[in-house]
Amino acid sequence: MDWMNSLAFYIVIVSLIGNLSAQTVVPPATTRTVRSTQTDTEPRIDGRLDDAAWAQAVPVDGFLQREPVEGASSSEQTIVRILHDDKRIYISFRCLDSDPDRIVASRMQRDSELHEDDNVSVILDTYNDGRGGFFFRTNPAGAKNDMVLTDEGRSRNEAWDCVWRSRTSRDSLGWSVEMAIDLDQLRYAESKDAVWGINLGRGIVRKNERTYLVPPPQSYGFRGGYRTSLLGRLEGLGELRQKPRLQITPYTLGGTDREFDGLDPTEQSTLNGGVDLKYGLTPSLTLDLSYKTDFAQVEADQEQVNLTRFSLFFPELRDFFLEGASIFDFGETVSVRGSGGGRPPTLVFYSRRIGIQDGNNLPVIFGSKLTGRNQGFQIGALNVMTEAKTFIEENTEKRFVTDTGLLLDGEEAKLTNRLIVDTLDVDVVDSLDVKRTNVSVIRVRRNIFGRSNIGFIATNRGPGEDKDYNRVAGIDVNLSFFDAAVSLKGWLAKSWTQGQSGDDIAGSGEFEIRRGSFEFEASYLDVQKDFNPEVGFVPRDDVRQYKVDARLRPRPKHPKIRQFSLGPEFAYVTDQNDLLQSSEFEFSAYMNLEIGDWIGGRYTRRFERLDESFEVHEDIEIPVGDYTFHGVGFNFFPRNARKVGGRLSYQLGEFFNGTRHRLSSDVSIKVTDRFTVENTYGLNRVSLPAGSFLTNQITSRLLYSFSPDFFVRGLVQWNSARKIVGSNFLLNYRYAPGSDVFLVYNHAWDADSEIKQRNRSVQLKVSYFWKR
Repeated sequence: MDWMNSLAFYIVIVSLIGNLSAQTVVPPATTRTVRSTQTDTEPRIDGRLDDAAWAQAVPVDGFLQREPVEGASSSEQTIVRILHDDKRIYISFRCLDSDPDRIVASRMQRDSELHEDDNVSVILDTYNDGRGGFFFRTNPAGAKNDMVLTDEGRSRNEAWDCVWRSRTSRDSLGWSVEMAIDLDQLRYAESKDAVWGINLGRGIVRKNERTYLVPPPQSYGFRGGYRTSLLGRLEGLGELRQKPRLQITPYTLGGTDREFDGLDPTEQSTLNGGVDLKYGLTPSLTLDLSYKTDFAQVEADQEQVNLTRFSLFFPELRDFFLEGASIFDFGETVSVRGSGGGRPPTLVFYSRRIGIQDGNNLPVIFGSKLTGRNQGFQIGALNVMTEAKTFIEENTEKRFVTDTGLLLDGEEAKLTNRLIVDTLDVDVVDSLDVKRTNVSVIRVRRNIFGRSNIGFIATNRGPGEDKDYNRVAGIDVNLSFFDAAVSLKGWLAKSWTQGQSGDDIAGSGEFEIRRGSFEFEASYLDVQKDFNPEVGFVPRDDVRQYKVDARLRPRPKHPKIRQFSLGPEFAYVTDQNDLLQSSEFEFSAYMNLEIGDWIGGRYTRRFERLDESFEVHEDIEIPVGDYTFHGVGFNFFPRNARKVGGRLSYQLGEFFNGTRHRLSSDVSIKVTDRFTVENTYGLNRVSLPAGSFLTNQITSRLLYSFSPDFFVRGLVQWNSARKIVGSNFLLNYRYAPGSDVFLVYNHAWDADSEIKQRNRSVQLKVSYFWKR
């Protein structure tokens, strides 16, 4: 399907949906009402609050605590004013502070983790239905953070890059913020007397205090601050109309790329360009088109060490796929704590299957995406075409020498009857031919019963230059009862792959209770052996999995302890004949201190049945058999608001037929509000009858911000298991809203017995943002 057909198809889908009846949604009850005042004079955005326009606005205060004392008045006064005109909405915060010298502002880079600093936030539910909204946050240093919230705030799209302005200032009484948010960046229902949902928040980090206009219940957990099902009302907006929205962002890219793999190193210079276009088909539906989509500025994946039989799961980092990604979610819920040994989720759609093949990036010729909502429906459609490419890589591999002089690889050596007399390391040149591929995804969700939905998904990996195909279709339902305290979720999907038939269905059901300090989850997953979503992620097929997770989070009346979190998890996995394959029991207990630190530990018991041996490390195999092993772990997560923060985790215990010690640490040093050093270290020390080994994984990241719109970042990674060292340097200057300059340098080395260069590249990318 080429891009013209894709565009026509999307327009037909929109037309059909527009003719269907609307689902009436009853807005949730609200507890506070604030007003926006229309202004004819745009306030000057400099963070000082001395513009005369602000005197027209009605002041809002009376913030209440969510933490530490639920419902208590804020210990520091916050005053908010809201204005609007036909182009923007303006919001100011005056954050009074009794000890302004202790205000925490350690980050200046855009999209930083600002909850670790003093900060203010705004949620705008522009449909006033409690299902989602737009989130904005800033800190005293001027760093900005924005995201789109869906599923009542449970899902957050942090890749959304809104064009908005924010400035801050500090004085002897505290700090101030002024925001200007362009209305054409938001989706909202047109109305003669618009009412939006709103929440306003403030974090005072040194007190570990979080206050809100409408404080979400503590039982909502850490992510409660993003929940959109309990908001105030923003009135006074008057008549809101949306003009057709058009944004165009062309870019130019130039650079060199040198590959050292293969017998003849090659160097290639490039100079090309592309364009991204965003157009509002309706006030609530947006079409994105991208020609020669480029991801030069995307940071390298975090290195991981895999000591399991299954594939590693890497998060999506590319903005084109991240923006609006939540509508395409279909499959298992991603558990925060990762029960079942941290097994990745089974997903029908996993965007990293597009444009990435065995760790190599494929050129994206064209991409199109339609996202938004229409009369009770949430809609997502995606079409991407990737170019054909051949990858050549030189590796050093071990060969086994027979008594007759034959060289055999590892698998051949296992099967031969010949006597092995020696081993040799030989250079092997591998090539990977990837053909042109087209991927399409259609996703529709229908809101029902106020806070529930049903949905459908279809994916297609088209033939391109090849003639094979892979298709998947599925339905899902998400039901919410008793003010979201009880939920039921389920999905069912079937795949069609050329040359395969039968045993190609997968499905899952989940039941969840969250009430006060008690949480309970139970789920069932069934994946048949030939279920094959080639643009999805299936860590394990031919299985049935049962999971139960119970959690108690009491808050004792103790001056030093804020909360406990304790409970068991259990996962039980069989094959399709109900023969046990693996199981895991874990009991963990954590304590949240009043100063913000978390400390705790856990006990685990695992069972694994191996029907085939697997290589856990180079030349070290775990043989066929049944294994039961136990372990304990300790975790310490200090509050990251300090100059030096991070986390520490240590685990020890049995590992199959041996032992394993695992250490993981993250250390963040906030040298100034402009300069941060982050270091991650992971160690595995494993002893087995077949041999012992040690793995090290180190990541070091340096961030320096000249201003909120200008920063540099350096990254170095070493993974001893993969025998690779990589570095990445990025300079990003946003010279105008939405317009960027990127300078990127990448360098990789093979780190085996000797250090050898793998590749290096330098690229300069300049983009320009234009909107009408």
